[in-house]
Formats: sequence, C-alpha cells, structure tokens
Amino acid sequence: MATTVTTAPAAAPAPTSAPVVGAVAAAPTAPSVGLRGALLLLVAIYAAAVLSVAARPEDNPVAGWWPAAGLAVILVALGRPGLQRLLLTAAGLVVVTGLANVTGGRDWGISAAFGVANAAEAVVAGLVLRARHQGPPALVTLQDFVRLIVAAVAGGVVIALGAGLAVLTMADGSLVETAKSTFSSHSAAVLVLVPLALTWRARAHRDRPGELPVQVTALALSIALVFMPAQELALTFVPLTFLVWAALRFDIRVVAAELVAFATVTTYLNALGWGPFAAEIDEGHSTQAAAAALCQLYLVCASLLTVPLALVLAERNRLVAQVTAEEVVFRRNFTDSLLGQLLLRIDHGVLRVVDANDTAAEVVRRPAGSLVGTPLDDLLSTPAELGVRLVSGQSWRGRVSLRDDDASRVEVALSRLSHTGDDGSPVWSAQLLDVSAEHVARQGLEAAERLTSATLDTTAAVILVTDREGRIVRANQATTDLTGWREEDLLGRKVSETTLAASATPDLEALFVWPNRSGQPVVREGEATTRDGKKLRILWSNNMVRDEQDLPAYAVLTGIDVTTERASSGLVSHLMRAAITTAIIGVDQDGLITVFNAGAELMLDQDATRQIGHRFVDLLDPDQVAERLGTRDPEQAFEALVRGVGGGELPARDWLWIARDGSRRIVSMTLSATEASVNTQVGFLCVGRDVTEQRQGQDMLVQALEKERTAVERLRALDEAKNEFVSTVSHELRTPVTSIVGYTEMLQDGTVVEPLEDQLPLFSTIARNGQRLIVLCNDLLTLAGLDSESITWEAEDVDLGEALASVEAAVAPMLHDRDLTVLYETAEEPVRVVGDPTQLERVVMNLVTNAVKFTEDGGVVRARVEVQGDEAVLTVTDTGIGIPGEEQPNLFQKFFRSSTAQKEAIQGTGLGLSIVAAIVSAHGGTIRVRSEHLEGSTFTVRLPVKY
Repeated sequence: MATTVTTAPAAAPAPTSAPVVGAVAAAPTAPSVGLRGALLLLVAIYAAAVLSVAARPEDNPVAGWWPAAGLAVILVALGRPGLQRLLLTAAGLVVVTGLANVTGGRDWGISAAFGVANAAEAVVAGLVLRARHQGPPALVTLQDFVRLIVAAVAGGVVIALGAGLAVLTMADGSLVETAKSTFSSHSAAVLVLVPLALTWRARAHRDRPGELPVQVTALALSIALVFMPAQELALTFVPLTFLVWAALRFDIRVVAAELVAFATVTTYLNALGWGPFAAEIDEGHSTQAAAAALCQLYLVCASLLTVPLALVLAERNRLVAQVTAEEVVFRRNFTDSLLGQLLLRIDHGVLRVVDANDTAAEVVRRPAGSLVGTPLDDLLSTPAELGVRLVSGQSWRGRVSLRDDDASRVEVALSRLSHTGDDGSPVWSAQLLDVSAEHVARQGLEAAERLTSATLDTTAAVILVTDREGRIVRANQATTDLTGWREEDLLGRKVSETTLAASATPDLEALFVWPNRSGQPVVREGEATTRDGKKLRILWSNNMVRDEQDLPAYAVLTGIDVTTERASSGLVSHLMRAAITTAIIGVDQDGLITVFNAGAELMLDQDATRQIGHRFVDLLDPDQVAERLGTRDPEQAFEALVRGVGGGELPARDWLWIARDGSRRIVSMTLSATEASVNTQVGFLCVGRDVTEQRQGQDMLVQALEKERTAVERLRALDEAKNEFVSTVSHELRTPVTSIVGYTEMLQDGTVVEPLEDQLPLFSTIARNGQRLIVLCNDLLTLAGLDSESITWEAEDVDLGEALASVEAAVAPMLHDRDLTVLYETAEEPVRVVGDPTQLERVVMNLVTNAVKFTEDGGVVRARVEVQGDEAVLTVTDTGIGIPGEEQPNLFQKFFRSSTAQKEAIQGTGLGLSIVAAIVSAHGGTIRVRSEHLEGSTFTVRLPVKY
C-alpha cells in the first residue's frame, strides 16, 4: 500500500553558508595607487583645477565643476595605507590645489585656504570609502554605492564649509551661495569620477560588441540635441534614457566611463551657455552660478540613476551565473553519481519519482525511463512512520528491501531539499545504496560467529585468542571452568601478564615473526596458576589465523589440563626409581620387557638398560618353565604364561628367577594385564618379591605381596584420597578419645568411685593427653576441609575488635601461674571485615595462644587490631623464643615445628599456623612473619576492610 501523506506549508529554506561551486568570477577590486600613480594624479589634479578655476562663472568666486575633487578622493581612497602616507598625500593636495588656484588668478591667501579645504575634503571622503575594507575599496554592491554617496556628501560638506568661510573672510563673498555651488560641483565630481576608478579592473563584456557603438552614438546625439545653443525645450531626460540603456545592457565599467564623458561634455556645453540650464540665464531667470549648480545636480541625478542600476544588474548577473554553475554541478553530480539518487514530490498524498539517475535504476532493478511518476512505495518497502516524518518535514534514514525482492537490502537516506518545485510543493531527495551483498555477508559472518562461539564454549579445553600484540581478545567458557578466570578479567591483557600461558609467550612471538612457517602448531607444556592459586599443568597447542592477505592476524592457544596425568606419571616414575625390594616389570604383548624397575635390578643384579627389549621368560628358570608350561620355546611359553590373565591378573605364584650370577631366586610373582582408556590391552605388568628367605612365612609373604600390589594401584589416586583418609582417621580417633577423656573426668570427679590420691596425677595425665589428641583431630579435620574446599564459609560482617575481646577472655585461663604481660589494643572505631566469624576468631586465637605458649615468663605479648588504608590489620607481637630465619619459609607447612620449639620441648602439633594461613587466604588476605632466633616474633594478618 502506498504511503499517504498530508502536505504542510513548506518552511522557508534555511540560509546556506556553503561555498559557491562553479566558475563564477570574483568581484573586482580597485587597483592600489603607488608613488608613480600618485604623482600622475597630482599632475592631473593640478591641470583639472587650473582649468576649473579659469572656467568658473564670472558671478561666482568658485568653479562651477571641480573634477579635481574626484581625482583627489581617488588618490586618498586608493593610496597605500599608513598615517605617514596619508599625511604626505594631504600635504601634496594642499600644495597642488593651492598652486592651481594661484595659477588660475587667485591670490595667495584664498588659494591656500582653498588648498586646505580641498585636501580636507579628499581625506574625509577617501577615509569614508576605505572604511571596513582591508585593501583598496571597490564598487560592487549597493552598500558600496551608499558608502560612495556618504563620502560625496561628507566631502561636499567639508569643502562647502571651508570654501564658504574662505570666501566670506577673504573675498567678501556670500557664504551660502559659495557653499551651495561648491557642494554641488564637488559632490558631482566625486559621484562621477570615483566610480570609474573603483571599477577600473572590472571585466568588460564582449558578448554585445555591435550594440555599444549604437548606444554611444545615440547618447551623443541626445546630448547634442539637448545642449544645442539656445535650446529651451525641457529635454534633459533624453540623455538619461540612453545612460539607463548602458546600465541595463553593459557592465559597470562602461557605465562609469560614459558617465564621466557625459559629465565632461554637458559641463563644458553648459559653461558655453548652451542647453536648457544656460537658457534661463539669457531670459534673466538665473545666473551663471545657478546654471552651473543645476548642471552639477543634473550630473548627480544621472549618477544616482545609472550607477545603482548597473550595480544591481551586475549583482543579478553574478547570482545567475552562480546559480547556473551550481545547477550544472548538481545535474552532473546527480547524473554521474555512483550513489543511486531519486528526486521525489508529493502528489495527492503519495511520494512519486520526478527524476532518477542510472545508478538508482540499477539499485531498484528497473529501467531508468520507467521510474518517473512511480510511487516510492512501489519500489521500496517503506515503513509506516515515513508518512509522519514527511508531514513534519523531517529526514529519514533506514534499511529496507525492494518491493519485489524481500531478500534484498537497500540503505535509504530521504531528506527534503532546501528549494521547492514549480508548483510550490517541496522536493525530496532519496539516496539509495544497494547493500544486499553486505547483508548476505553480514548474515554469513554472524552465523559463522555464532558457530565459532558455540564451538569455543563447548570445547573442554582452555582456548585463548590473541591479537598480534599478544593481547587476549577472546576466552572460552572452559577457561573459566578450569581456571576460575572470567573472560572479562582476561580481555585486553597480554598473555605474558596472566598466570595462564606465560610459557607460551615465545611461541606467540615465533608465530608472528616467522610468516612462512609450515602451518604446524607449536606444542609446549607449561605451568598455569588458577585464580585461587592452584597450580595446573597445561599442554598448549598454539597456531595462528591468517587474514585475506595471508598475513598473521590472530593467535589461537589451545590448552589441555594434564595435571592429573602428569601427577600419576610422576608417581609411577618415582615408584619405578625408588629403591624398593619389589620387582616391577612391564611386558608388551610380544613378551618383551618394556619396564624394569630398581627393585628388579637389586633382586637380579641386572642393569635395566640391558634388560629392556629382552624376552621376559628368559628371566625364569627354563626347567621350571618347561615343567609348568609344557614347552621350552620362548614365544609359546609366554603365550601359555599369560593365557589365564585375560582382563585381570594371575594369582601370586612362586617362580624361580635367574640372577646375573646364575643363582636362583624364589620370587612370588603376579602377572596382570594393563589396559588403555579405550579398553585395548597394551601389555602386562609383573610384580615380584624375593621370598627365598621367607619360605616359612608363605602366607604372610603372599599377603604382603597382595598389599604391595594394591598400594601400587592406589598410588595413582593418592592425591584424591588424602583428604578423605585424614578426615576418616580424625573422626575415628576423636570418638574413642572423647570417650576416654569423658570416662577419665568421671573417674577424676568420683562419679564412679572415689579415686585414690596417687591415682589423680595419672587421671590428669590421661585427660591432658586426651585433650591434645582431640585438638589434633580437630586440626586435621579443619585442614582436610580447607584442602577439599568442603567447609562452608559464612559471609557476615565481623568486627575484629570483638573477636580480639573474645580471645582475651578465652586466653585468660592460660595465664594463671604465669608471669606474662598480655596487652590487647583495638581501634576506637569497629574494624569490620566480611567473613566467617568462627574461622576469623580461630585465626586470632591461634596467633595469640602461640605467642603465649612460646614466650617465657617475664615477657610481653601484644595483640593489636587497626585499619590501615583499605585493609584491616591484626598484629600479634611477642618477646618469646623466636624462629630461626632459615626455617621461616616452612613455617606455614603442615606439622612443621621450629628447631627452637623442639629443643625447648614445647608441646604442639605444627598445624596451627598452617590452619591460620589457609583461613586468611580463603578470606582474600595475607599473613607475614618477622622473627629472629631468641628475639621474639611478629605475625601480621591483612584482610580487606568493609566500608
């Protein structure tokens, strides 16, 4: 359905400040007058002034026309700027015009006065013309002509006052009459001569060469007709019509030149007594001065009539040329544009095409000639909001599809042009850009991105993508699952700055520096640290992604967690190298030895390197082999030996093994099959123990061998079973120990029977050691929980000052019978942290009790809680036995006790500080120790403070 709109009155086009496009000539400026030009003008001023003085009316002390005034104004207006130059010009005018008056027959006094007045007139009028001009003035616009009129009037006023006063005081003439004559003659001279100078550089039109002679001839004939001798008819308007003809048909320079010629001729003829103005003199109705003044006013009228008209037409011609040039450029840009463009207009509420370029026809996939008159909605699937925007005159941008092709995409920019059509309705411009290929490519790119993201996030391996500088730009979900580092924590950081793949940095540099590599990935194994400080072994496979120019663009680091495999491998390797008495021999399916441990070397006095690759049955007594297996052939004997293994193992059985020296050893041997993770048998494992001297203990030896085999199998799961073992043992120990302590207390307090005096010390010893066992069990359970992360932490606001107060009350019984000073210092404000109150109180308790326990009588223990910056700080200082410096790195390890404590026989399990360190680390804090042997210790715990 077509979009229907209701037209609104078009808003007035906004003024534009865009530069004019096209070959439009700039407005001409008048030439500057140099020294040579100034001298020539002064000569001309002198000559014109002499002629004007000589030709002045007999009844008037001043000349009827003073062309020197116009020349003087030209000299000042077009002179080079500068006060010194202006003063020199004014002085020259005073001298030249004064001499001209003297030459014309005037006395020195009035000539000097007239010279000063003429110079003042020229300076005032010239400065008015130069106002608001950086360089020489020009006559281009009506504003320039108005400035010329102001200059003429200002100069006329100055000369009228000066000449009038001079005549009044020196020649006994009339001030008023002199002022009137001087004003008209000088103003006329400025208005007639100055336009020619200001338009001297104007380019003359040559498109009407035959018309100018006709117009000049007609003007000359009209002058001759009007200013004939004894002409009394009122025909003064006739020459003006031909001057208007020049203003309408020719440029301003022609008009200015004809105006000067017209003024010169009419003034001369009027001075001869010809023409309508002089005719009034013969009849006695006027004087020569009045006739001259009328003639000058006539010239003023001619200038005011023709010069503005010529300027307006010149401005109009420039505007027409500019518009024409812009239209040509617009049409050329419109037609040749690589962007599809439509011109549209609203017709009966529907936006229709009025013009289109070829590119637009290609975009909408229609012939160019068929687009004119077509509604826009028939071409594009425009939205409903477009009609509302057209009514309000707003622009619209959007991406739509072609009406005939929903899969296509066209970028549209619709805006109203600043002008309107011939019928007054606004014209709209639509720019079209076919982005169908981009749309399809974008869809493909988005699909590929989704596939890539799904692949990365579902891969159970660490994947990091970096740019050429080694900065991480992508990390998959498995990275977070395995290491705890979120993608937002890693983005923008260099790989070398993380704890994940620092060992892979040289590989990244190699990938980008060697562009001609074969493309094979670089494999390297390194250590990584998770966010919680756990160490992992990662097998990295690194490669790069190239761009369309086959240049390295990104690096992809793929890491597989092999921590468990390497731990198991390390345990097996350690087991094989351990100096044990058990022989462990690996055999492949062909019966060749692949593993020969140190126990087998000691048992048989054989070198493992010599035995690798030899047949396993060669270690056995051949007679016994033939007896038990029924053959002496090694291959058949091995098949018979392992035939009963299957997927399990053969029961332990005594075999005679031959040592290097030929002696026979009785070995209790078990043979089991080894399998890969895909259930494919890869060989056999033989475990043997020398039982030659233990024949009497056959049953015990078999059991020991069975336990040994079980221990070997459990070595692979030793790390996982550690915490469960500690927890189970602690639980099992705590229950009977608790019963022992309870029954002991019952015996002590006489609940069962009144104890004897000599029994009480024994009961106390039993109770005290029972309590020590309970504390040991509790510590083991706590450490097991911390290691397995099975402890549930509370997240509460904890005031460490209150925790310190609780510890003070709990430690008080330990100070009985002790000469020990314990000081507790807390801040005035609460020292709040977020954590588990029970565990944090345990940290304070362990540190304070340790300080009390390891400080001899007479010493001092100080516990202080304060806030330093954004950290809560717990400091426990004592003057006790201290810790040797070389032992401090092991201080927070489990079961570690310093040599000083052992020498002093101070009781303890060595678990307290390891528990403290684990709790502090779990709360995001740190613990440090500063101590020296026999000089006391200071423990400092720092935790993030809660504001």
